Amino acid sequence: MATIAVSLLAGCNIAGPAYPERDGRKYLENHGSRSSFVDRVVGGEKLDHSEVLELSKCPSTDVRYLVARNPNLTCEEIGIFIHDKNDFVRSGAACNTSVSLGQIDILTGDSSHTVYCQLAGNTSLSEEALLSIHKKRNPGILWFALNPNCPDAIRQEIVNSHDDLAKHWLLVMDGWKREGVYRQNDKGRWYKPLTGRQ
Repeated sequence: MATIAVSLLAGCNIAGPAYPERDGRKYLENHGSRSSFVDRVVGGEKLDHSEVLELSKCPSTDVRYLVARNPNLTCEEIGIFIHDKNDFVRSGAACNTSVSLGQIDILTGDSSHTVYCQLAGNTSLSEEALLSIHKKRNPGILWFALNPNCPDAIRQEIVNSHDDLAKHWLLVMDGWKREGVYRQNDKGRWYKPLTGRQ
């Protein structure tokens, strides 16, 4: 879902939509990184703290975005990217399913629409947090439609709206739930299982 949201996020860019998986991979390969390392970065696999620190200084915003969204980062490591000067990188942190409550508050207050839009699609956020983002920042209902845990109140708002794109993605998410793309945890929250990458 992150890739879908990133593509939508940058859809108005005249150079084409953002594609950090492709462009981040290309950057690392062109700068001599081993393929196993590149695969770990792009695939969101576990990185050593020293690797995270080194990558946080990478000139490529695509690479920094990929690291920022990595769910294996510690809260301290996520914090590095929350304070990145580039809002695309901060939006990667907003996608990270390991963000803490304090970090959610920081990202909700971010000056960039890009960042809190991505936060609205983060599957780890509670219903309360999502409703708070909707009330405080109003990023647009599309971003909540992209979240399989869209709160019922916002879901009803989408259904009653004239936003055909948001309605479309709400149906897509419902289909993906039925197909097993998303699964429910013991608290009933939907999540996308990692493919063995821990």
